[in-house]
Amino acid sequence: MEKLQHLKERICSFENLYAAYEDAAKEKHYREDVLAFTFNLEENLFDLQKDLLDGTYTVGPYREFYVKYPKPRLIMALGFRDRVVQWAIYRQLNPYADKRFIQHSYGCRKNKGTLPAARCLLNWVQLISRKPDARDWVLIKCDVSKYFYRVDHKIALDVYRDYTDDEWFLRLMSVILNNPDVPFGLPPGASANDCPKEKRLYDVGMPIGNLTSQETANIYLNRLDQYCKHILGLHYYVRYMDDFCILVKGREEARRIMAQIDVFLRDELHLDLSPKSQIVPATQGCEFVGYRVTPHGLRLRKKTIRHIKSCLKHISELYAANAISYDSAMQSLQSYMGMTVNCNAHSVRLWIERNIAFQRKEAA
Repeated sequence: MEKLQHLKERICSFENLYAAYEDAAKEKHYREDVLAFTFNLEENLFDLQKDLLDGTYTVGPYREFYVKYPKPRLIMALGFRDRVVQWAIYRQLNPYADKRFIQHSYGCRKNKGTLPAARCLLNWVQLISRKPDARDWVLIKCDVSKYFYRVDHKIALDVYRDYTDDEWFLRLMSVILNNPDVPFGLPPGASANDCPKEKRLYDVGMPIGNLTSQETANIYLNRLDQYCKHILGLHYYVRYMDDFCILVKGREEARRIMAQIDVFLRDELHLDLSPKSQIVPATQGCEFVGYRVTPHGLRLRKKTIRHIKSCLKHISELYAANAISYDSAMQSLQSYMGMTVNCNAHSVRLWIERNIAFQRKEAA
């Protein structure tokens, strides 16, 4: 596949920057930084274009905060000007990169997501369960330890060279990854919620919350996908971001494959498998992307149910306080309702119907 060319011109075109502004501002027009940027929109876009073309663009300050679900994570939010840049890059990079991803990579991709990922694994588990030798099949459940905090910057830029030779673009990605003021990485064994900033690392890690981090995460682990599919020849392999599952026949074969993947991750990507990675009977199923997947169907994990209820209550409070729009509230509601489709979640849907409702407010 031919590499991407002319990225400087494509990313920096006024048309692309304006479209990136619209994407970044979607559902956020009421925010102060968006309003300030919009007030002098044309001038701000031309200034941004000049900085990008001249190579003088630098990333602004991050706002840091923590989230607890599904695990403690340090989130880093950029100002609006930088989010426009993120979208400008994404708009030109993603359509090309997505064509190089495997079919069964489901994280942060259009028409993919957690439910399609869970359904994919469910279909395979049910298929295996109907085989005469179903008891011989096992499921390898793995995740990459502290993935976003351990991505090696040098390797990430090398991976990008598989997609383009545009030196301007590679320098821009280096500016985003190698921030001299903000360390994104964690030392081995450290966790996000108890590692002070002075102990964080500068040469590894990506800011969780960046659009380019999501894209880089998929591009980085696409090397693992290609290795598993085309070198190891794994047919039943599905990945959602840093979580992946494999179905193979025989526990010894599973141990061999898991060991090969462990070596590949360490040697080629400087990553480690989580100690929680495991091998279980295929007929037993496993937890994956918020669901319990077994031959009998999908069930929402109890932790996922608690998270859905907590988030919807919070969204209701935000909407009542006019902090989010009707469309934004409904989009979140429909997203969580979508998680309950085609799985054993009648009680959750009933709770939502009884407790969560949004009425469009008349304009003042």
